[in-house]
Amino acid sequence: MKVTFFLLNLDGVGGTERSVITQANALAGLGHDVTILSALRTADSPHYAVDAAVRIRQLVDARDPEAPRVEAAGINGALAATLHLTPSLLVPARWDVQFSALTDAMYEAVVPTLDADVVVTVTPGLLAIAVQLLPDRVGLVHQEHRSSSDRTSGLEPLLTFAPRADVVALLTTSAADWLTETLGPVAPRTVVVPNPLPQGFKPRSTLETKLIVAAGRFVWEKQFAKLVEAFAEIAAQIPEWRLRLLGTGPQRLELIRLIRRLGLWDRIELPGQSADMPSEWAAASISALTSRSEGLPLVVQEAMAAGVPVISFDSPSGSRAVIRHEANGLLVGPDARAGIATALLRLATDDELRHRLGAGALASSQQYAPETVARQWEQVFADVVARRSRGPQRVTQRATELATSPHTGRPAPTASTDLTPAQARHRAMSWAVEVAQRASGRWFAIPAHGDSPATVVVPMADRAAYLTELGGSGAPGELSMVDSAGHGWPERRGRLDELAASLVGERTGRVSLEPWPLLADGLPGLLSSGCRIDVEFWEDGPDGSLVAAGQNRYTNQLPPAYETVPIEIEGVPARTLPLMAEPTVHDCTFPIDAVYTWVDGNDPEWNAAREARLAQLSGTALTRQSSGRARFISRDELRYSLRSLHLFAPWIRRIHLVTAGQVPGWLVEHPQVNVVDHRDILPADALPTFNSHAIESSLHKIPGLAEHFLYLNDDFLLARPQQPQRFFDTAGHTAVFLSGGNLGLDDMPGAAPWLKAAWNNRRLLRETFGVVSTHSLQHAPYAHRTSVLEEIERRFPEEIARTARSPFRSDDDISLLSSFAQHYGLMTGTAVLGTPETTYVNISANDVVRRLRALKDRDRDFICFGDHHDHALHPAALQEVLEEFYSFYLPVRAPWEKPD
Repeated sequence: MKVTFFLLNLDGVGGTERSVITQANALAGLGHDVTILSALRTADSPHYAVDAAVRIRQLVDARDPEAPRVEAAGINGALAATLHLTPSLLVPARWDVQFSALTDAMYEAVVPTLDADVVVTVTPGLLAIAVQLLPDRVGLVHQEHRSSSDRTSGLEPLLTFAPRADVVALLTTSAADWLTETLGPVAPRTVVVPNPLPQGFKPRSTLETKLIVAAGRFVWEKQFAKLVEAFAEIAAQIPEWRLRLLGTGPQRLELIRLIRRLGLWDRIELPGQSADMPSEWAAASISALTSRSEGLPLVVQEAMAAGVPVISFDSPSGSRAVIRHEANGLLVGPDARAGIATALLRLATDDELRHRLGAGALASSQQYAPETVARQWEQVFADVVARRSRGPQRVTQRATELATSPHTGRPAPTASTDLTPAQARHRAMSWAVEVAQRASGRWFAIPAHGDSPATVVVPMADRAAYLTELGGSGAPGELSMVDSAGHGWPERRGRLDELAASLVGERTGRVSLEPWPLLADGLPGLLSSGCRIDVEFWEDGPDGSLVAAGQNRYTNQLPPAYETVPIEIEGVPARTLPLMAEPTVHDCTFPIDAVYTWVDGNDPEWNAAREARLAQLSGTALTRQSSGRARFISRDELRYSLRSLHLFAPWIRRIHLVTAGQVPGWLVEHPQVNVVDHRDILPADALPTFNSHAIESSLHKIPGLAEHFLYLNDDFLLARPQQPQRFFDTAGHTAVFLSGGNLGLDDMPGAAPWLKAAWNNRRLLRETFGVVSTHSLQHAPYAHRTSVLEEIERRFPEEIARTARSPFRSDDDISLLSSFAQHYGLMTGTAVLGTPETTYVNISANDVVRRLRALKDRDRDFICFGDHHDHALHPAALQEVLEEFYSFYLPVRAPWEKPD
């Protein structure tokens, strides 16, 4: 079989170059006709030895970068130099800066006439060239040598051109899963084939020398400093052991400084880069890898080939694919320095364990022998050639495959529609705690604070037992598990039994339990946010302490023995540390009420009173903006606004519904809802009133009202779970949500009553504080303090009394709760600015259907539905559209609603 490898620079010294040359040599040894087509030549001979049976073609001789040479008709030295400095058309610089117009010209001359059965590309840029220029008769295999999802460049060409390759080969199963999931229906056929070990004799370690070896380039990504610090933690306990770091790079000087600062200059060696790595591994008894991420770490494979056990940070696409924990090495949680220290100490002090894992490492390395890997490639290439013979047109063949074999996968369960977020958190916490009680004697829980979910903490030593139990009998089907591996790798979500089983052999430090987030139509459901419970696995330190898996509010480390106390979290009995059982400075511990103003504008008796009072007035009161029916019409908004409070703010103590003696027909008596009549808070000579400004002026007089409360119009919705800290800081200051709209200049003709009230507010604030208000407020719940409103009433009694006695919106109103008090608070130090995600929907507009559809993505904090007098939709159609949205968005009834 004729196989051609596309390589950027045959003379390079990286892992990709070594892997390609090893593969080419092995395939040539099996009798195949192998060519390496390199874009560049930069040295007199390749750094790695190429078998004489492998043909080499180097398109651009760039040994002198100022005078590149090519063997092509019509391209002389001057033109070659110009093209060499001109950006590539085939591979744009944003994909890979190493290509040029000169390499374009050479590829265009060579690739279309290539005599090959299969071409193998090894970078996304080379894949792009092959797809654009390769004839359809030639099979195309792309090998992805990096942790693809963690790329800083090259991701765009990979995702663009991978669907047109015959096969994409990846180094690990997790990488293949990522590519398939990312590309979805157009994903190519994938195979998982590891990089081979370099050819040649590999001596075996005796595992008796007191030497730990690590190798790699001294760059930030490799995190050698963490290895040095981990060794420093246990150096005094293993005084005969040394650490040797092989390599070079820009961080060498930093490492030297760190070693001297730690006083380990006589215990840690930096001899530079070695030309004989097999011998270096054979001299070692332990190897360590602390890279942040890897594709498939060759240093781990090489160490194992010498029978050396490897300690490594777990990562989704690197060490996890090679190391089997406690079988051929030790995995520790990502970035868990204490885990590395503990693992080093274990292997250095336990000869039996070191030899057992070393034997496992040697056995595992056999699968990476060049000949073994070459046999896998033979089968892949044979399948590709057979497919080419059946359908020589690459794009047509792929399109036909997609049309006749659509992308299918096992569907995930859909989101529950009968649980509240609080109930979902309760179920997740119940299961997390129940499993902890069975799997570990040292577990504890951290209560939720702010946006941080409640967390169950389990020692890393009990991780496998915990995950086994977590996915075992009784696992709730409505819960999913989320593996947030981090390091640029996308999170994985799965069924508890399936994902827990796959995670048992890994060492990630955190998983999450939460309801399945999506409905059958793919839209986020009610439980798609704010329902998570975390489980963290804390590493065991060398001294038996527990080291946190990540940042938290309390501690990075716990002593070997610690006290716990009982606590209830999400309604579940649990245990925590005494300090964690107390409120923190980040928590709002005071009671918070909610206040609604509502009127049923469809009530004939109420409407008759409105018209009678209106007949006695003139001026602004007679305008549609002040007294028109649209201001009072009920579209059942209140039911769903209260429902949103029940679902997304269960911490509200009591809800006060202020009405003109009316009660919604669907409302039943409930201890959390207090119906307040206007007569209970407004002066008798102010009634009846039809002015929201007037009603606002007296809401702070509601009997039993909490010091801190939210004022909501009935057309406000909470759109996702909220914390009290959204509205109040822990000192009790109220949050003010300014809008982007300015108030304009005073007294402009034709202004709406709300704007005139804002100008009145401004004049009063200016006279009092010498400052000018400039913006209106967002249509979102208004946070208030009763004492501040009382202070305002004492300070401005005439303005408050005049507003309270305006039966309809007038030119003299102030808007106390929807603007004035917020600006007053900013001036007096009782308020702070907040930044919620809010959407205002004008339901009279022609785009209301589209706007409501967009809101189903559930990416807002608050929604306001503003009504007006003239509507684009027929009233019946509008009501149907609104009811469909309400029932979709807020499907779970509140306990104060009458059943159907």
